[in-house]
Amino acid sequence: MLYIIISYLLGTILFAGIVGKLKKVNLQNENSGNLGARNAGRTLGKWAFAIVAVGDALKGFLVVIIGRALEFSEPTIAFAVIAVTLGHLYPFWNKGRGGKGVATIVGAMLAFSPLYILVLLASFLVSMLATKSATLSMVISFVLYGVVISIVMPAGIILSIALIFVLWKQRKSIMERVRPHVLE
Repeated sequence: MLYIIISYLLGTILFAGIVGKLKKVNLQNENSGNLGARNAGRTLGKWAFAIVAVGDALKGFLVVIIGRALEFSEPTIAFAVIAVTLGHLYPFWNKGRGGKGVATIVGAMLAFSPLYILVLLASFLVSMLATKSATLSMVISFVLYGVVISIVMPAGIILSIALIFVLWKQRKSIMERVRPHVLE
């Protein structure tokens, strides 16, 4: 239980907030107001996007690596991935206003199932060719990845819950991208 609580707390470290403070910019007042890599990049530049994306991905990655080092079961590690993701999405110290969780969950997925991350990458690339939308491609690749790991890994269904939380947080962006494609 302590491991899962610490995972949540680790998730509440928002690298976009840190980078913004260092540059004396409150990212919650800029562009989308989101404390994630995309808004940091849009507001502060590509370097900010890279730092925030890597920092947020490391949170998810570390939770899995630490869980494995401590020899926790895969379901326990998957619950910790949910916790780190929720920490990023809904940090207690910021009234539940965090990032959208993409980098954090991708970092966790990379550590949790490095082989199956190829499913995510391949489906993302094929979807990008078809849709020309990173948001829609992310949705398609997350869903496909979730289905595959749920079939092949005992803890895959648990890990897929974290994906659902990330997709839920993206719902406004998803709907903005789906409407134009539906009308075509």
